[in-house]
Amino acid sequence: MLTRRQLLGRGATLFVLIPVVGCSSSPSDPAPPVGGSCSGTIALSSKDALHTHTVCILNSDMSTPPAAGVTYTTSDEGGHTHKITLTQADLTSMGGGQTITKTSSMDVDQINGVNHAHTFALTKGSNTGSGGGGGGGDPGGW
Repeated sequence: MLTRRQLLGRGATLFVLIPVVGCSSSPSDPAPPVGGSCSGTIALSSKDALHTHTVCILNSDMSTPPAAGVTYTTSDEGGHTHKITLTQADLTSMGGGQTITKTSSMDVDQINGVNHAHTFALTKGSNTGSGGGGGGGDPGGW
């Protein structure tokens, strides 16, 4: 496991989420289109392989966490997405206002060929800003 010094030394900076609540999305289509809305919290990832991703954690998943948890798909950057799996306990913690940290799946950037992952600090937020869209729960993504 990397120490904080090693992580920062490699130029990976952990960004805090940019929360958004009250945007529209229907339960039958949890993955908003590019530039779409998120009915939940949009989180921005750490910067790795020269880019970041966003993910939309649905309010409905935080208020009534599924027993099996949820796997979300990040935004598409550089011709690829990542997966983030949150357990029922993770979603319950987020719904209670706690911050959880999760690392995405390892995926190859189609532009530069780098295999990498991103880290997300996830907290259910208030309407204090807007993010760059969001992934949403499977099926789909962007």
